[in-house]
Amino acid sequence: MSSELTVKVSEKAKNDEKWFEATVSIDGLRPTKLARKSDGSTKFTTRSSVTSAAKRLATTLGFQGVAVDAPAPAKKAAKKRATTAATTTQSE
Repeated sequence: MSSELTVKVSEKAKNDEKWFEATVSIDGLRPTKLARKSDGSTKFTTRSSVTSAAKRLATTLGFQGVAVDAPAPAKKAAKKRATTAATTTQSE
């Protein structure tokens, strides 16, 4: 058995709602989604909550650690700044 639990984190978005999901891979078993213990939901609001849940699962199953495969957060595009033509008037 491997000493680390392999977890793949993905970011999902729909209708202005953003959440994270995690897929756990254990040797000899099919990959499965990580679910929250309290309500069984697979949607996590933050990346750190997914990592924490994966660490708790790894400890429960007897793994030494967690190998998280998460894509780097996407940078948001810079907003274009509206430029106005400044007209100067000279008074005499």
